[in-house]
Amino acid sequence: MVRQVADAVAAHTGAGELVTVFLSDPDDDFVPALSARLPAADVRSYVVGSRDDAIVWLRSMPRPAAVVDATTRGDKLALLRAAVWAVRDGGTYVATGRTVGRDLAVAVEARDGEPAAAARRRQELSASVEILPSDRRLAVVRKRGNHHFTLRHRVVEDVLVEQFGPEWGEVIARREAYEYESRATLVMHGEPAPREKQRTIAVPSLAVRRYADATCHVREIVTRGNLVLPDSFRHGNASRLFHKKIIPATAWFGRLEDRIQRAAVRYEPGEFFSFDSAFPTHFGHLMTETISKHWGWQIARADNPDLRVIMTHQPQRDRLPSWKAQILAALGVPVDDIMWVTQDESVRVGSLVAAMPQLENPFYADPALGEAWETLYGGLGPDPHPHDRPEKIFLSRRTKSQRWCVNTPEIESFMADQGFTIMHPETMPYAEQAHAFRAAKVIAGFAGSALFNMMLNPQAKVVILSSRSYVAANEYLFAAALGHEIHYFWAPAEVDQPAGGFSVEAYKSAWTFDLDEHRAALVETLA
Repeated sequence: MVRQVADAVAAHTGAGELVTVFLSDPDDDFVPALSARLPAADVRSYVVGSRDDAIVWLRSMPRPAAVVDATTRGDKLALLRAAVWAVRDGGTYVATGRTVGRDLAVAVEARDGEPAAAARRRQELSASVEILPSDRRLAVVRKRGNHHFTLRHRVVEDVLVEQFGPEWGEVIARREAYEYESRATLVMHGEPAPREKQRTIAVPSLAVRRYADATCHVREIVTRGNLVLPDSFRHGNASRLFHKKIIPATAWFGRLEDRIQRAAVRYEPGEFFSFDSAFPTHFGHLMTETISKHWGWQIARADNPDLRVIMTHQPQRDRLPSWKAQILAALGVPVDDIMWVTQDESVRVGSLVAAMPQLENPFYADPALGEAWETLYGGLGPDPHPHDRPEKIFLSRRTKSQRWCVNTPEIESFMADQGFTIMHPETMPYAEQAHAFRAAKVIAGFAGSALFNMMLNPQAKVVILSSRSYVAANEYLFAAALGHEIHYFWAPAEVDQPAGGFSVEAYKSAWTFDLDEHRAALVETLA
């Protein structure tokens, strides 16, 4: 058996490459025998207690050229499906056992009625393995493509130490986890969205890390070797890590989109700060996810005045829209010295500083984020027209592509009758938006990023008209951190969120606000 395994491994393994072996017994003599037949390979073994333990072990090393499952008990197909992703492109996974190859062939076949998520994972497995002819007592699989381990913040430092030693980098600042009671005065009108607004906000431990020798790809993706660093993911506290440019394989592994893998990689010495975003030209994501890393920027810039920012240049979009330039400049970012990543060229940097965000929708907002919001407003300069600002403003929407309120003209007319100035903030210079929000006593509008400048005015009453299928919690998290009085007026969407789940179609669904139902409560609230 050792000879057959060695022949299968040697056919796809180069000199000096890593071969890993799973065993059931620490006294098994399989590894010495295999090493004798593969003298040019680096053979390492692990006694498997559980599948997760085996994956954690593989995570501590570079991509192996081969994984050999020589265990004598347990579910060998399940172990293969969990661990094959660690193998490099063109490498092999070899499993001893008569039925493993046959079982794998069945596992990759399409199934009628399977859930969409399961179908995507099965299709990724089917595309990533090729079952090779072999001795009937073996299953030999050639791996297609490279997959990365996707890391969470709670494990990243340990994993990097295991792979790279203390040279991985360092934690340059850390804030301990804590909880606080929401400071918002929250009033609901009508049946609310299915996702509850939590009253106790749990802020996790937050860190600013310096990563040595990291590679920055488009849309905030950061890798080192076979690892995707946790700063790549907007929702680090979600049950599954997700990035639209990373194809999920399992809860442990993902594959970078083909275009990212094909991109050229150039090296830039020096130190950079990740102020990037998965949505580089979206106002709402800048105001939440990017600004919430400003605390780390301040710490790192004080430590290194030559620190530069790295960001994505999205194709067919302005590299630095005027509103984005105004916001970054107000936050003290040198906008003329940004390092740009593109879809055709990734950048490997000498070191990268990345800060965990002080806000993660829908989980938490750190009240200390108010310091960044005050820095932003202060950096815009004084209001040139402080006495000409309306006290009541209504932020409307013109975009019909998502969350369109079908009776928007009727709502605007009603709001105007209540003494509100109707605004479309995307038509205004950013500083004008900020000053208008700062001066208002009542801020009303359709839920979404048009309202996000409420963060600049903790004293205002906030009134939100929203579809029940729009389950984002940004406005509530701002209010929870700063203490706004915030009123939600809910209306049904054309597409409902599924019970206990989430649908993008529902999230973006059009809706109609029933003015007759809410008229009396609105008049009272808006007065």
